[in-house]
Amino acid sequence: MSNLVKSKHDKYTTSNPISRSLVENFFIKIGELYNLTDPKNVLDVGCGEGLVLDYLNSKYTLNNAFAIDFDENEVISAKKNIPFCNVNTGNIYDLQFSKNEFDLVICSEVLEHLVKPHEAIKEIHRVTNKYALLSVPREPIWRALNMIRLKYWGGLGNTPDHLNHWSKRNFRLFVEKYFNVIEVKSPLPWTIILCEKK
Repeated sequence: MSNLVKSKHDKYTTSNPISRSLVENFFIKIGELYNLTDPKNVLDVGCGEGLVLDYLNSKYTLNNAFAIDFDENEVISAKKNIPFCNVNTGNIYDLQFSKNEFDLVICSEVLEHLVKPHEAIKEIHRVTNKYALLSVPREPIWRALNMIRLKYWGGLGNTPDHLNHWSKRNFRLFVEKYFNVIEVKSPLPWTIILCEKK
């Protein structure tokens, strides 16, 4: 990951050894869950600069990968970071893909930012034919860690653009409205769920 184009998400490329260790563990857990799916194609919704797909490609070699992000600058970075992937600007509430088009849809570090997370997960459900891999920060641990690192004191540790706050249990309940949960991983400070379409 050292040659990647960086963006606003410095948590993934930080030089802080503790933060770096947490992020490395996050990617390892994402990889472990991905390894259970054996997808023929994959879509990353809200791909940011493409770090999740870059990691997965380094371990598993992705042959049929697609990614979208709402932010045009992130799409520019992702196109440089993951040249093996078809990356475009897109809207999570209106995915321009057919029903059941993908074996696996990844949505990592996105749902906590959305005004309408239920609408987003319905779209994820629509375009996957089998699996979804979803991750969010785990509350209240996320906020506590922000406070420890002296960030976002005015909001009591809440990252300013986080609109939704899920505990591990509450995120699982949210996901189970649409999917059958296969496995949950809890690398500090995230919740990652691999689930299957009902």
